[in-house]
Amino acid sequence: MAKLYRRKWKETSNPLVNEARAQTLAIQRLQVWLRLAYAVLAVAVLLGYWGLSEGGGLVAGVAGVVLGIIALVVTLVLRTGISHGRQNVNAMLEQLETMQE
Repeated sequence: MAKLYRRKWKETSNPLVNEARAQTLAIQRLQVWLRLAYAVLAVAVLLGYWGLSEGGGLVAGVAGVVLGIIALVVTLVLRTGISHGRQNVNAMLEQLETMQE
């Protein structure tokens, strides 16, 4: 499988390459949001544990659990989107390979 290096992406006017570039940049932005969602999930777990087990108060515990559920859903959606986006970019690059041969 021949690789299409990103620095060559700027040298072409192929719409498929332009779309692959745009989707790769979008995937990178989604990965930043995914890291943020992981951080929020970790804070929510700590808040929920502190509130429910360590005497932090019922309100803090419930807030941690609710925040954790929301962060978990966001994390799963982002991971699914990133996974499908990568598959899509790989399919485009494979199609480019067949076009170049």
